[in-house]
Amino acid sequence: MDWLRKRYGDWALIAGAAEGIGAGFVRALALRGFHIIMVDIKRNPMNALAEEIMRTCRTEVRTVHLDLSSETAADSLMQEISAFDCRLLICVAAYSQVKPFLNNSKKDLDTYINLNNRMQVHLIHGFAGRLAELKKNGGILLMSSLAGLLGPPLVAPYAASKAFLIRLAESLSMEFEPLGIDISVCCAGLTDTPTYRMNTPGFAQARLKPMDPIRVAEYALRQLGRKTVSIAGPRNRFPLFVLSSLLPRSISLRILSRTMNKMYG
Repeated sequence: MDWLRKRYGDWALIAGAAEGIGAGFVRALALRGFHIIMVDIKRNPMNALAEEIMRTCRTEVRTVHLDLSSETAADSLMQEISAFDCRLLICVAAYSQVKPFLNNSKKDLDTYINLNNRMQVHLIHGFAGRLAELKKNGGILLMSSLAGLLGPPLVAPYAASKAFLIRLAESLSMEFEPLGIDISVCCAGLTDTPTYRMNTPGFAQARLKPMDPIRVAEYALRQLGRKTVSIAGPRNRFPLFVLSSLLPRSISLRILSRTMNKMYG
């Protein structure tokens, strides 16, 4: 049996499971024999992926069509898993736009907060509280971004929301350790997802080499319970080291600004 199933049981809840990195987690966990509760607002791609997984992996998949930015999303998900011994939570859902901060509407800004942070805080609170009450160990894996470590322009609310998740995981890791609950956050770089393809101009896509979503998912799963904060891919770890450790912050920010404006300006 895979070590993840030995530690976290047979069921996993994936919030934001229909496409991209979330779909990568679905495939990676299904290959390990997990039963999966998929949650997403995108009904058609989620159902198509669920059918594919059940056909090819012979595992049980349940789908929940839900707007994860809604005020009651976390409570709804806790009700969905109440009948299952679900001890692995993966939060991938995120709102992401590339544009100047002042071009965001109030609705955009609320969505960053509600989906990227508010829902995840409430879901972690409910999920970990349930595990503690049942006296069972479990795992919680959050997806952040290099933007949360670097703070590039044109993605300010997204970068801030991802930085929040990094600090949240770091703080909770010490609190949850005595409870037998592992919490990790993985920072992804450029990843070949529908959102990346939608936001990134064609010339930049041709030049850059984004990671495959399943590779990001596999890496993040390997770090769960081992590293609190991890960075997917050596092509991401090296430039981050240069920008965050070798160069003054002011110079790093100028480099990031030039790069982002060249790609998206």
